Amino acid sequence: MDDDSTGKNEQYIEGSLFDYWAAPEPTDSVGPLSRFIRLLEQPDEEIDMAEAALIISSQEYSGLNEVYYLNQLDDLADEVRPLISIETDPLKNIESLNYFLSNLKGFHGNETEYNDRRNSFLNDVLERKTGIPISLSLLYIELGKRLGLHFEGIGLPGHFIIRYRELAPQASGRNDRLGANFENLELQEGAGRSGAGQPDEILLNPFNGGAILTEEDLLELVRERNGRMLPIRQALARPYTKRQFLTRMLLNLKAVCISEEDWPQALEFQQFLVELNPQSLEEKRDRGMLYLKGEQYGRAIVDLRAYLSKTPQASDAQVIRRQLATAFDQMVKRN
Repeated sequence: MDDDSTGKNEQYIEGSLFDYWAAPEPTDSVGPLSRFIRLLEQPDEEIDMAEAALIISSQEYSGLNEVYYLNQLDDLADEVRPLISIETDPLKNIESLNYFLSNLKGFHGNETEYNDRRNSFLNDVLERKTGIPISLSLLYIELGKRLGLHFEGIGLPGHFIIRYRELAPQASGRNDRLGANFENLELQEGAGRSGAGQPDEILLNPFNGGAILTEEDLLELVRERNGRMLPIRQALARPYTKRQFLTRMLLNLKAVCISEEDWPQALEFQQFLVELNPQSLEEKRDRGMLYLKGEQYGRAIVDLRAYLSKTPQASDAQVIRRQLATAFDQMVKRN
């Protein structure tokens, strides 16, 4: 269908009929998306990552007992805390945490079923003790928060790691009632023995048992994942915000759903992405494409037309115009 016929159909579909087809989806006030939206009302640094990740999981697992899994994180932190609090050397503390998670608890990267969507859900990671780089990074970050070890996410091309930079000012746990022994958690000069070769910085690969990395290791890791050398300096200079972290988790989940042609669930995760990145025209474009897959043509038209109106010269503009024409054509047929 050419642009002219699209214009004719656009004129044909107007008034209350179009308003009906294009009306936003009703949002369950207590459903996962609504709770996620309320969580995002907080400043980035105050977002509870474990809670946000479990809300995302509850989109897949209706009725998920999120408190149960938050308690599991607290229990893990309580169990490893004696190994951490007796040491003042951050590197030794990290080695103790690695030993606890890998050797004692059996957490490991899922190499054989990497694209299994369960690898991205925090509840599944805790139950199955396996995941992908970003979900295992989340496990480290959340345990670190409870133990007074400050980890931050580093997004690399095709991989995800974490960095220890400095100890958090206080540990958090089950209502902070088991606060760490801060005298024993003071940052020592020994932390200068870092994998990054810089004082007070240690780079870890949670997918590989928390292995300590040098920047040379990172370059090789990125080369293995991407088949070529890529720059990493910018990634190291800009640790992920919590919103960026959640965005990457959701992009992984959406990609798996699309590969499985699970269009309804891909759309659900796309709704989360739109809320995380409300200014992103690309996220609304992608939602429009998933609306189209789900035969929600009016809503597809709204999103795709908004994208084209703002980016008429985009590299994919012609593709989107064809998809928009398809949506209008299907609307006419339904009328």
